[in-house]
Amino acid sequence: MKGIDGWFSEDEGRWYARFARGLRGGIFVEVGSWKGRSTSFIGAICNANGTRLLCVDHWRGSHDVLAGRYAAALAVEDVERTFRENMRALGVSVEVVVASSTEAAARLAPASVDRVFLDASHDGASVAEDLRVWSERLRPDGTLAGHDYAEKHPEVRAAVDEHARANGLVVRRGPRSIYWLERPASARSGGVDGEA
Repeated sequence: MKGIDGWFSEDEGRWYARFARGLRGGIFVEVGSWKGRSTSFIGAICNANGTRLLCVDHWRGSHDVLAGRYAAALAVEDVERTFRENMRALGVSVEVVVASSTEAAARLAPASVDRVFLDASHDGASVAEDLRVWSERLRPDGTLAGHDYAEKHPEVRAAVDEHARANGLVVRRGPRSIYWLERPASARSGGVDGEA
């Protein structure tokens, strides 16, 4: 991840690497890849484990409080190209899906994905829709996680909490603003532990 701009901290990256390491084979979807900082923590692991890694981003910015920052970056840089160049430099093989989150989800069959990590637009409506469409794509034993579950992103927190409440799930916390969703202990036989 050295030299790759982004908002993913190293401790979040270590958690993310463990999250990826627990999957052998299967499909891992990262929604919101930007320049590839977060991807850099999991790419080589997914490649080594034979996991199909799909990176979803339309590289057109967002509808949230960060919209201005994204627009400024896109005005002076081809961020999709930067992402691809960063992955090439790392020797990481990814399937790049240039589409909105919902468009990308529609291309995959229900119950076909093992891991989903959401880090796209932070407005409440977008987060709620991402949670809905990607939960439908998860296998019964799959795990959905994400970034920016924090006080400074109240719409993310509210959407995640509502999705969990409506679906009988528990929000678990990783370092900083990492979260993942799981069934209550009485309703599951396994899951992601506190270290993922």
